[in-house]
Amino acid sequence: MTQNSDHAHRETYHWTPTRLMMAAFVVTAAAAVLAVVANVTLGDRGFPERASRPLGAARPAATRPTVESSFNFDNLLISRADILHGGPPKDGISALSNPATVSVAHTDFLEPDDRVIGVIINDQSRAYPIAILIQHEAVNDVLGETPILVVYCPLCDSVSVLERRLDGETHEFGVSGLIYNSNVLLYDRDDDSLWSQLGFSAISGPNAGRSLPHLGWELTTFADWSNRHPESTVLSVDTGHQRNYRSNPYGDYFETDRLMFPVTNSDTRLNDKDQIIAVKLGEVAKAYPISEIQRAPNGVVRDTIDGQTIVLESNAQTDSARVVQMPANAFVAHTFWFAWVAFEPDTEVYRIR
Repeated sequence: MTQNSDHAHRETYHWTPTRLMMAAFVVTAAAAVLAVVANVTLGDRGFPERASRPLGAARPAATRPTVESSFNFDNLLISRADILHGGPPKDGISALSNPATVSVAHTDFLEPDDRVIGVIINDQSRAYPIAILIQHEAVNDVLGETPILVVYCPLCDSVSVLERRLDGETHEFGVSGLIYNSNVLLYDRDDDSLWSQLGFSAISGPNAGRSLPHLGWELTTFADWSNRHPESTVLSVDTGHQRNYRSNPYGDYFETDRLMFPVTNSDTRLNDKDQIIAVKLGEVAKAYPISEIQRAPNGVVRDTIDGQTIVLESNAQTDSARVVQMPANAFVAHTFWFAWVAFEPDTEVYRIR
């Protein structure tokens, strides 16, 4: 065919109604395939649902889970109206149980500056990376023959470690998907009762008002922990769940003082997201700002609460602090100021004199 005749042929090509329908079908089918691929790829990241929506955005009413039949609200100690949906349904954030671990020497998924919760019980040490806990929030584990619960709430940057035994019975906990004062509510898998991390106790069910024993821990970096505890084990990324443990879905949230959910009390003595070590002993509550511990002579604070000694120590290299000594019956947590003072409005704030 000559050049002229080829040109003429192209000019006489017409988009008939049939051809238009066929083209539309092809485009629609291709878009559907791409959507499926995108859904699989993004869905496998496993980000917590509350962080996948814009901060503060409500879950669509039609998809909110019904919780009254899912949990035990008997003996509820707080107003039901103050218990909010955090986004995910019951177990939508998967707590870990009997997790796999690796030795420090064989840990290759952490950067030196990655934060870990370090726990030592009966001469056995283990590190729990925040990078994993930010996706699961609770770990039911056994360390030094002691059943423990390691809890991290990313909304409050709150850390606590507890013994899971109460009256000789070992309990296992899951993540309810509910929050109180912007703090995670766990639930007991035995009776579906609700437990508040920063409230330090069960808020419903047969153990309402009772607390689990608090254990010692420290929040530091992987490099610092592994250098001081080369024999330690580390919570493994082999969790049985497909997650992107190198991604932090709460990164933007940590950059501002903006809150995701309302709280029952606020206090301007500190900035909302100033990091503190919070201690409660009996009816006395005290907050130790990390910045104040760092300012103390040699980075060590020795204080008394209700006549009992507490010692805290900062680590300038890791921009963190740890509890060196605490009363045996004290409750201790690392958290943001806004979350703690919501629970304990009468908290005293420690200041360097």
